Amino acid sequence: VEKGSQWLYGTLFWPFWLRLAGARVGRDCEISSLIDTVPESLRIGRKNFFADGIYIGFPRVHRGTVTVASTEFGSNTFFGNGVIVPGGQRLPDDILLGICTIADQKTMRSGSAWFGHPAFELPHREVVEYDAQFTFDPTPWRYTVRIFWELMRFAVPALPAVTVLAWFALVTAWSAVPLPLFLLVALPAATFICGVAFTAFVVVTKWSLLGKVQPAMHPLWSSWASRWDLMCLAWHLSAGPIVSQLDGTLMLNALLRATGVNVGRRVVLGSGFAEDLPDPDMLTFEDGCTVDCLFQAHTFEDRVLKMDRIAIRAGATVGNNAVLLYGADIGAGARVAPQSVVLKHERLQPGLTYAGFPTRPV
Repeated sequence: VEKGSQWLYGTLFWPFWLRLAGARVGRDCEISSLIDTVPESLRIGRKNFFADGIYIGFPRVHRGTVTVASTEFGSNTFFGNGVIVPGGQRLPDDILLGICTIADQKTMRSGSAWFGHPAFELPHREVVEYDAQFTFDPTPWRYTVRIFWELMRFAVPALPAVTVLAWFALVTAWSAVPLPLFLLVALPAATFICGVAFTAFVVVTKWSLLGKVQPAMHPLWSSWASRWDLMCLAWHLSAGPIVSQLDGTLMLNALLRATGVNVGRRVVLGSGFAEDLPDPDMLTFEDGCTVDCLFQAHTFEDRVLKMDRIAIRAGATVGNNAVLLYGADIGAGARVAPQSVVLKHERLQPGLTYAGFPTRPV
């Protein structure tokens, strides 16, 4: 079920699927991937925005008992990636929870914004306003354009299918050669040719759909945001699993450079780095750095896609599952501990070690 649902995450079709599964979802909601959710226990208000990888209303398992509680949300709420909402919470209207924040109905009030673990209130937040037709109240033409790009998602599996058929065609054509030559030369050659053709097509598609991406803001209902979303899905579901076979090789670094990542010399990339690469043009890895983290070079606050650069300077190390938000700059030789979160536009000083959520020198 989850594999099939991935094609619907973040689309206009996904709230309808959730309603069919038993969730009560209000109008004009934007919902991406939900984790450990029991749909029948959800009640979601209108005009909410839930980003990727949110843990919502998950059952509590304690001493052999599973407790499922109703989880309710108001309207005009924004949840960043990785937000955790335990089952039984009843949250008010008009709140914002930053990335990986844990919801707490006892402290969170309407009109407030929160971040961190434990969560603290953000006293000031930049609010970006666009014409409502690009954010909350799209015109029929905007609906048509977005539906077109979302329907294009279902063409994404065609490329891996064609690649597999091409591989079988090459193998069949070379099957007449002696068996040792077939096993040692023909099979590797067919795999190499098809792999190169596949990755080349993915790179060409990226540059055709998006071109050279610059730091900018794009409203949700713009054509650019829809094309960006299509490219993210195509990479994650089709290219990512294949490209990840290059983990630990110099070929991966070369491929990342071709997609727009600025990769220096002697850069070490963690396992699974290439499985999800939404913003390659925003990433800079200088010589000798070690990268084993997650990147959030964009956010969708206020239903506006905000993008900016992330830089890891020479000799710096960023640990496993640390999260870098857009505008983050990790100084030369600095170290960021695993599971830490570096805030937007935060600059970490060279040579120091940081840890926490948000990060602090240690």
